[in-house]
Amino acid sequence: MEEKPRYERDFKGVWIPREIWLSEELSLMEKVLFVEIHSLDNERGCFASNRHFSEFFGVSERQIATYIASLKKKGFIESTVVNGFERTIRVTGKYAYPNSTERKKLRMNMDRLADGMR
Repeated sequence: MEEKPRYERDFKGVWIPREIWLSEELSLMEKVLFVEIHSLDNERGCFASNRHFSEFFGVSERQIATYIASLKKKGFIESTVVNGFERTIRVTGKYAYPNSTERKKLRMNMDRLADGMR
């Protein structure tokens, strides 16, 4: 039996942010696919394949490709391809994983706030 790859998750729980859940712009499948991509998007990005998503959701790879293209077109995700086949997906906007510079700023602000409370 073939073992499925395990992707590193920045797991936040099983919930859908209010703005995503209430969005009339997204279908139900786009909403749950967005949340799955978000949970796999870490500091290196999400490397899951359409096959992974297809097996996870029980739909065809072609349907996944359509949903990913729609999420990209609507500005919820971006993807890059390196070496012609290695895809990285990243969530955009307020749910995006902060880059190292943003994380440093957040830590510095938290430290300043903590110092002010002492």
